[in-house]
Amino acid sequence: MIKYFVVFIIYFLNFSSHGLAQETEQDIDYTDFAIPNQEENITEVEDKCELSKDSQLITLLNVKLKKFNPLSKDLEGQPPLTDDEIKHKSIRFYADQLQDQKAVNIDIDKFASLGGATLSSLLDRSSKVFLKHPEKCEFFSLFGDSIIGHYEISFDKILRLYATAVNKQNSIAQEFIRTQIVPSPMSLDSAIKSLYDDYGYQQNIIESLLPNEVRTLFFGENSMVSVADVAESKLLAFSLLGGRIEKQEENEIFIFVPDSKKGLLGSNETIVISGTGKIYEVPLLNIPLALNVMRSLGFNAKVIILKHVYIDGRSSCLVGEGGLWYHFQGNEKSVGCDFLSNTIKSIKSNTLVYGQDYPIFKESIDRVNEIINNKM
Repeated sequence: MIKYFVVFIIYFLNFSSHGLAQETEQDIDYTDFAIPNQEENITEVEDKCELSKDSQLITLLNVKLKKFNPLSKDLEGQPPLTDDEIKHKSIRFYADQLQDQKAVNIDIDKFASLGGATLSSLLDRSSKVFLKHPEKCEFFSLFGDSIIGHYEISFDKILRLYATAVNKQNSIAQEFIRTQIVPSPMSLDSAIKSLYDDYGYQQNIIESLLPNEVRTLFFGENSMVSVADVAESKLLAFSLLGGRIEKQEENEIFIFVPDSKKGLLGSNETIVISGTGKIYEVPLLNIPLALNVMRSLGFNAKVIILKHVYIDGRSSCLVGEGGLWYHFQGNEKSVGCDFLSNTIKSIKSNTLVYGQDYPIFKESIDRVNEIINNKM
């Protein structure tokens, strides 16, 4: 009996030691590979980026504040305050009254849409207001009627924000966008595609983004941007705001234009070829303005003027008497030429070298052929 009891005790001790070792290994594994406070960290990040509810913003706006008086008795006997001193003292005066209030996080879009008395009330409460970056988990701080810092935002988002600020007459948001925002870098092909959109934004929105001296330089004394030039002007605004192109090694652009516009058939698009090998048909392109803007962005832009389009062994277009385009098909001659389609066909088939203009534009045409061939 005693023998069996001893065996039982030994077995029990071995089993307990084995179980304790397994538990210890599990604890060690958990300690080594688990992320401490993982759930808490995720919640903290989410809370940090979370926007406040509208009701929280309204609650803050409804807090009654004593108005700052720069001529109050507390300041009697002191030298007159400068404008900057008035601004700083008023901000501190209101911030002291709001110490117990909860801060609110609002989207920059919502701030841009505010105006009038609502905006004024918000600025008095600036110490408790933070504006969220439209594309990042990042917040802008308000200091009275000023937004602190410089930021990078995509150009399309900048235009939408600015359009909202102009339409709501929010001059603070307008000034912030004009002076403290830099557009995110744009690709070469995105820049060319932006030339398509003449009707995406109102003329007054683009005009407002351009300084007076720039508008006078590009559009004359009346400084008016025409509807047909909105796309080029939008790209000009991108350049003036400090925008840049991503890949400088592909910064070539080639623009094909007809020597004459008499007798042209079909649509009025302009052929633009990018250094990436893509062929674009840009409608209503203001070539002089587009060239100036493209070159200001660092593009190596070349214009190729054609008076002869070699299509194939039996077909070609040629400028004849009085600058009129003719289409030759074998022995037949007809007035008019579909310059756009035929030139694109010639570019794709590498037959530009057979045209009469090749000796004049040899370097550019050879480079276009090289780009197109590399793409294929």
